[in-house]
Amino acid sequence: MPQLFLDKVKCLRNIENMASKASTNNLSFRPHFKTHQSVEIGNWFREFGVSKITVSSFRMAAIFAKAGWDDILVAFPFNPVETKNLTRLSEKSKISILIDNTETLPFLEQIENEVHFYIDIDTGYGRTGVISENVEQIDSILKGSRNNRQLIFSGFYCHAGHSYKAANQYERDTIHQKAISDLKNLKDQFHEYSPIALYGDTPNCRIQNNFSGIDEITPGNFVFYDLFQYSIGTCKMEEIAVAVACPVAGKYPEDKRIVIHGGAVHFSKESVTVEGKPVYGQLVEQTKNGWIPASGVQYISEISQEHGILKNCGEFFNTTRIGDLICFLPVHSCLTVNLMNGAYHIYDPQSCGFVPFPPG
Repeated sequence: MPQLFLDKVKCLRNIENMASKASTNNLSFRPHFKTHQSVEIGNWFREFGVSKITVSSFRMAAIFAKAGWDDILVAFPFNPVETKNLTRLSEKSKISILIDNTETLPFLEQIENEVHFYIDIDTGYGRTGVISENVEQIDSILKGSRNNRQLIFSGFYCHAGHSYKAANQYERDTIHQKAISDLKNLKDQFHEYSPIALYGDTPNCRIQNNFSGIDEITPGNFVFYDLFQYSIGTCKMEEIAVAVACPVAGKYPEDKRIVIHGGAVHFSKESVTVEGKPVYGQLVEQTKNGWIPASGVQYISEISQEHGILKNCGEFFNTTRIGDLICFLPVHSCLTVNLMNGAYHIYDPQSCGFVPFPPG
């Protein structure tokens, strides 16, 4: 079976670098935990002064609240079906939610404990949120929330996810500049509420240096990075902190093709384009305590539910045996970790190999 390998040294360095980036820019740091989804890895963030977090669901919020995190933002538009979960979690923790419409407000009249909320702002992504120029809609939400004493407005939240689709760095810069400008303008327009601005996509949090008007960043993917982040220049290949180790299932000499047990249910079907062709994972060379870029570049070029295919493998075909465990960097670490159920394996010096993490 495929195994999810974690390089702790790289992971800790990634956390430290983003925490330092926040500190250098006088930003509060509320990392998104949806990437790793691990209580143990979450605790590593405490070493860098992190005391508040972002999650993507109430299920995830409950896991981390149980682990002692008491300031949690659920960064997904609030769904009224979660009202009971919100009430339960807010009894012991500071829970913040996202709102982007007035229809949600009547359901929140049922809450018994103080809940903070941010208005989700769309600065061009087109996924969720109030369009940043729609000041009337924002004003309606604020006015509609005034009679609910348990509902506390904290500020504006923006995930500029369209930065992932930018064709080049100029486009990414433009997306970033518009987002921070829009958030700053909203803070000025609604200054009587003393709002703060939350902002967080990994590419811009990593690359950009101007965060004027932003108070808090909420990136998540940076903890591991992946091939997609590498492909757009967000990270170096040696910073990617997770890999999937897959058994070689078959070898076919006619076209020097290798088939691995590692498919869409392990990697997802997301791909990056290399030389005009889709790539679902890149081979790395496993070492005794991690991995390094392979001397010969090999990709997973086709994928189905359980199978991954490497074509035209050349000399690698001759040196690889059926049953060998070979490692690949994933295209999207968030999806891969989720598909692998967060079943990490981490290097153990005593056994000189990768063992399940956490132990037991």
